[in-house]
Amino acid sequence: MTIETARPSIPAELVQQHIEQAAAGLAQRNADALLVFRRTNILGFCGVPLEPTDRLVCGLISRDGQIAIVVPAFEAGMAGTLPPGSELVTWEEYEDPYRALAKVAARLGVDSGRIILDNFTWLSAQQRLAAAIPRATIVPDTDLIDNIRMIKTPEEVAAIRAACEDTGRIYPLISKKLRAGISELELRCDVIAQLERSGLTPFGDIIQGGESASIPHQPTGPRIFRDGDTVIVDFVCTRDGYLGDMTRTFAVDGGVPDEAKRAYRAVRNAQAAAIHAIKPGIACETIDAAARSVIEQAGLGDYFVHRLGHGIGMDVHELPYFVKGNRQLLRPGMCITVEPGVYLPGQFGVRIEDVVVVTPGGCEVLTRGVPTDVSPVFN
Repeated sequence: MTIETARPSIPAELVQQHIEQAAAGLAQRNADALLVFRRTNILGFCGVPLEPTDRLVCGLISRDGQIAIVVPAFEAGMAGTLPPGSELVTWEEYEDPYRALAKVAARLGVDSGRIILDNFTWLSAQQRLAAAIPRATIVPDTDLIDNIRMIKTPEEVAAIRAACEDTGRIYPLISKKLRAGISELELRCDVIAQLERSGLTPFGDIIQGGESASIPHQPTGPRIFRDGDTVIVDFVCTRDGYLGDMTRTFAVDGGVPDEAKRAYRAVRNAQAAAIHAIKPGIACETIDAAARSVIEQAGLGDYFVHRLGHGIGMDVHELPYFVKGNRQLLRPGMCITVEPGVYLPGQFGVRIEDVVVVTPGGCEVLTRGVPTDVSPVFN
């Protein structure tokens, strides 16, 4: 995979915010360092667009805000976006990368300290890390990274809003191109090519028509669109390391079934009820229930088969989640999708998804640039 390095993959000021938050969190937890391992955690806390594979890549953030990253020597050029003053540690293919990690831990003065470990660190890496730094106390992260990433700063919200604006640019293209007789894949290739030519960065997409849309998240395939189809278009785009996510349901002109129209109205009303209920101090499960009750009242509760929504930021799916049993209370700065759906097996599917940010007085819809109703037949 080629990664463009003409500009940083994430704004430097956001990386610095994360570093400062991590240093403060380490002090509060009486810990000496944080080891980041997941791709987006390395990006968010070190600013480097690299991730571990069969080769070790990881970052260390010390309690005083010092940064070090361990990368294969041949990929050192990818680490040019490290914050100023950070330490770049490389290892050759014939060397043990965990010895390099142990050496930099000693230089940072944390090799005998308490190190909080990214929960996405592989078990094999944890074992080798413990062997390489035997005097360190390595503890799993309980909430440090999650708390930093779950509550977005105004600058992060601005990045997500911009990604949502990019995401929304697919839907006018879908409206122009969707017709009976072409396939899901043909439509996908056409609109994605146009977006890429305009400089956007698609991250993921799902285009499903008719009975294909009755299976949530079934990949775009060769099915040919027919008159009367409902068509789910779920699209993700990335901007400056952050993501936008949006889903709209279209209709192919020509006799959309009344049952599909009824399902669409229920989903639209369910989403509106959930968004209206979002404000600080409300439990995530309460928002899920607000949407689910509307769909249940429409007699379609058995066909709403997934959670209402997920957090979004540098990953498509992050904490928190709108789902039954999640008593996490909403806080200002949380960015979350609201995406109720109804799926009748073998017949059709309907889903509407928007991204909201929780504000002190309620919430703001970051995807409002694209109307909820993109096909007049559903009005």
